[in-house]
Amino acid sequence: MFKRLFTRKGPKSHKPSEPIYPGELFEFSEISDDNTFIGFSVVNKSYDNYPNKKYFPWCIQVTLELVEVDESEMPSENESQVLNQLEDKIQAFISVKHNTHFIGRITQNGFRDLIFYIDQPRFDHESTNTFFDQIQQKRKVNFNMEMDVDWNNVSGLLR
Repeated sequence: MFKRLFTRKGPKSHKPSEPIYPGELFEFSEISDDNTFIGFSVVNKSYDNYPNKKYFPWCIQVTLELVEVDESEMPSENESQVLNQLEDKIQAFISVKHNTHFIGRITQNGFRDLIFYIDQPRFDHESTNTFFDQIQQKRKVNFNMEMDVDWNNVSGLLR
């Protein structure tokens, strides 16, 4: 009887299960307040019910100021191209030392938020400041990182 109490039921894994990256299924959604359009989100729905969240507990949110907007306060065509280029640069910067999970982007109220999850924060303070200072010369930018083991910051986006 005691032997059954203290034996392992199976091997415990200390690594994420495969696939590490669940694929890409981006969904576009409008954001409205009292039926008034205020923005949009583009979210990778492949992360719905993602089983490896605990292995990627660090949430990174990068907020970029919109510079050129159209009459609906959304990015102009030129601004969208600039934002997409910045997004690629930011993702490449984060991915140098991290397994990076890009969850999506939210554009509203004159800003675009980019949301990522990583395994461990391995940022060099000086190179991170230099990288974002270069962006800051063109537009306001905010880099925020916090522990979010259960991915609560994106739970409303991934439903």
